[in-house]
Amino acid sequence: SFTVKNAAQYHVGTELLIGADNVKGNEIQRIASISGTTITLQRPLKNDHPKGDIVTVEFTRSRLWVDADVGTVFWHDHAFGATTWPHGGFGTLIVEPVGSTYHDPKTGKPIRSGPVADIHTVEPVGYGVNGSFRELTVQVHDTVPHTVNVVTEGNPPGQPIEVALEGGKTVSFMMPERIAMTPMPFLNGGTHTTGSGLNFRAEPVAKRLANNPDASKIFSSLIHGDPSTPMVRAYLGDTVVFRLLHTLMNESMDWVISGHTFLSERYAGDANRKNSIHIGIAERYDLVVPQAGGPQLMAGDYLHFTGRSSHFSEGGWGILRVLDKETPDLQKLPAGYSGRNEIPTQAKSVCPDDAPLKSFNVVAMDHELKFNPKAPDLIEVDFERKIMLKNPQGKIYALDEEAATVATGLTPSPLTLHVNVGDCVKINLKNKMANSRASFTAFSLSFDPKDSLGANVGNNPGDQTIGPGESRTYTYYAHPFNGEITSLVWDFGNVMLNPRNGLFGAVVVGPKGSKYRDPKTGQDISSKNSWIADVIVDRTIQGNENRVNYRDAALFFQDEDNIIGTSFMPYVQNVAGLTGVNYRSEPYKNREEQGCNLGAMFQPCKVDKPEDPVTPLIQAHAGDPVRIHVLGASNEQNQIFGVEKHEWPIEPFMGGADDISVVQFSGAEVIDVFIPSAGGRYKLPADYTWGNQRLPYSQSGQWGYFRVLPAGDSRIMPLSKSETGGQQAEEQHVPGQAMPTALK
Repeated sequence: SFTVKNAAQYHVGTELLIGADNVKGNEIQRIASISGTTITLQRPLKNDHPKGDIVTVEFTRSRLWVDADVGTVFWHDHAFGATTWPHGGFGTLIVEPVGSTYHDPKTGKPIRSGPVADIHTVEPVGYGVNGSFRELTVQVHDTVPHTVNVVTEGNPPGQPIEVALEGGKTVSFMMPERIAMTPMPFLNGGTHTTGSGLNFRAEPVAKRLANNPDASKIFSSLIHGDPSTPMVRAYLGDTVVFRLLHTLMNESMDWVISGHTFLSERYAGDANRKNSIHIGIAERYDLVVPQAGGPQLMAGDYLHFTGRSSHFSEGGWGILRVLDKETPDLQKLPAGYSGRNEIPTQAKSVCPDDAPLKSFNVVAMDHELKFNPKAPDLIEVDFERKIMLKNPQGKIYALDEEAATVATGLTPSPLTLHVNVGDCVKINLKNKMANSRASFTAFSLSFDPKDSLGANVGNNPGDQTIGPGESRTYTYYAHPFNGEITSLVWDFGNVMLNPRNGLFGAVVVGPKGSKYRDPKTGQDISSKNSWIADVIVDRTIQGNENRVNYRDAALFFQDEDNIIGTSFMPYVQNVAGLTGVNYRSEPYKNREEQGCNLGAMFQPCKVDKPEDPVTPLIQAHAGDPVRIHVLGASNEQNQIFGVEKHEWPIEPFMGGADDISVVQFSGAEVIDVFIPSAGGRYKLPADYTWGNQRLPYSQSGQWGYFRVLPAGDSRIMPLSKSETGGQQAEEQHVPGQAMPTALK
């Protein structure tokens, strides 16, 4: 029995929870009798309970049977969710492999909860990966008022920002008294961002810039100290599992990790290997990184982050710290039967000595960008907001050999370099910009983070950015473990501004030994910059015997509207700000001015003088295999890509995968679309549209033509000398090799 202040509120037979906040010692008992302030229970208590321990009938009890390795499980309050979620009314239950124990990485002592843990096991956790591992639960979230930033561009008129901010405060969205200006001043509309972070922690960029205004040092722990977001540390070769979960509340997001990859389906060996993934509300992924330090085992600090512009700047980023020497405050993982009981020696170089070398001389330069030469610089849409079709602050990457041509006024395309599996890639970068520092960051490739991450992150030494007039070499390896991956390229000289202004690109990794050809002229462009290419596969190389040549294209999407599709009032129906694909845009409103009507928006506006849209034109012969790389180059919102009347496998390397016709992508994410047959199943020549399937973004100009020509049409080269008709993409199995099902 025990005494309480007010026993009259209870009744005989009622269940009580004794020790509500005592995780290990709470227990549930029924009341046998009540006498005054004394309550007698039906059975003796099993645990000691101190004076003042919480006794309550306000509890729920759930009994769960964990019958499978389901990984991450989301739970949250659903009584007053809109109010409690932004204050932390949610959590995660993680199902670990059978027989696992959970330990503090610093001390090795057993733990029951926490976002960072060492999991000791001898069981599998992913395809080909077994034994103990490091673990970080990454809870991404939005609609968190504590990290909102003020937005000044493109706000609907009618009231000062101060009034709008005050009016936006509600019981469930109590914004702080002091709100920082966004470090991304281009964000368009809404008076403020929506707030975000990782695990209810954030490391706001605005705060770091207030402490030190050097944008090239934002992520440097040597300048700012380590971020407050949870950090996972590992020794070289340790398995690291990221439990990714979108906990709240209104938006789709994504997550990116540099220098490491994971399978999109962790137990499927033929799933897609990537380093970025989009995620929706209450969605989860269990992402298994087989080796800390990447497949080439390189120690140092790596960046992980949410790729959407505002949420990145609000503080949704962290560090994976990979160590090559034992330290007292990080326990080694048990060896298990995987045999890992010693820290492996780091490779002497990121590239093996026998790797073929591809070297590119690249410049970062200022270049005003005009997205449509036949359209006005600004087009008003609604509430006096405007689509921008000209960026005077434009910046681009270009090959040094083409910089002079670009400077004459030629509309450039984003830098797209083609390399092969197994190539060593050297980027000799020169900064020709007037005022900004520059760098070159290829997230998806293998690199030494202390030399070629391209960003000053954590405790990595030196400066990996360069000032105006300076040069630097970055070294990457297209590791066979990662296969035919596509890497987005960003600048981190000022990542808050420069990628938005155009300083982005891609390194596309093709089959080993391939050549790259101009589709129209047949010129070898293997060492050139080209967003479109024919990939000519060397079938004499083992593993390529049954591969077919294919068309290859890269589409870089960018946007910056902060308000469309959100709960900001007034609701808007049109996108504003800088929106385009490959520095180009074809807005509906401008086409209406040219004579098009909404019922024939994708047809020539002038019948007697037909013209193609200025956006990228992808061409193929009927039946050609086509690979389209969809890149979130700089994005404030998640988008949807589709190709009219065409389908492709959701898992390109997995036989029997479901076919889809649209796919979601987000900022800093790359999606590879493997179309098995141009013209669809029946190889029908025609003009088809590709584009953003979110209608406001298509209306703003994110669409173009996929032109399927009759077989043998001379406007482009045939993929093979023997091509006399539509190609048939036949499925053929090559033992031991994973290849895109669509291209077999």
